[in-house]
Amino acid sequence: MTGWIRRSFGSIGLTQIPTGPYLPDLQAQYGGTVMLMIDVSGSMHGRPILEAVRGAQRFVAEAVEANYKVGVMLWNTRVVSVCDPEADGAGSLRLLAPVTSASGGNDLIEPLRSCHRILDGFTGDRVVALFGDGDLSPKDQVLTKVAQMKADNIRFVTRGLGATAAREFAEISDESAESARVEGVQELADEIAGMASGLKAGARPNKRQILP
Repeated sequence: MTGWIRRSFGSIGLTQIPTGPYLPDLQAQYGGTVMLMIDVSGSMHGRPILEAVRGAQRFVAEAVEANYKVGVMLWNTRVVSVCDPEADGAGSLRLLAPVTSASGGNDLIEPLRSCHRILDGFTGDRVVALFGDGDLSPKDQVLTKVAQMKADNIRFVTRGLGATAAREFAEISDESAESARVEGVQELADEIAGMASGLKAGARPNKRQILP
């Protein structure tokens, strides 16, 4: 998923792992903010959630490397757990580390509303990286909320596990429909991590940064 990253070859100083003092400046000038939303409903229990977490951990690392502040949200019918975007991704990795099970139903509207509120506190390129293995329920409300977020210059990169989920999540993606599909659990970690490729590739100008 790393094709969403907007590439820049300028430099304002060196950074390193662990992150160095130049990271906030790099993120402010060249990066953005991304919320990774991971479905933890009951159908994800077992190997799917373990693979999703493994991919999410890789996603966090790649987003930070791409100079994005990154946060993580676990969702089912509600926000199960959330870490707001941070420069080094450390809080997101702590949130993900103990996750080994999944439960509950599937309702995306409240998690999306919460995600919108979080991203509203940031400027620059803002992205939702959304994974699920179900549908966009309640669909009419979800499509309306997504339209509102896109009107605020928030981009969507999505992955859906299986044909049904891929078709549903592709409807709201700013990437090609084909890129939203995860064929099977064996590909899940790679596909979630791969969402990071979408960070800057499709970046749009942010209305908040346009001077009159």
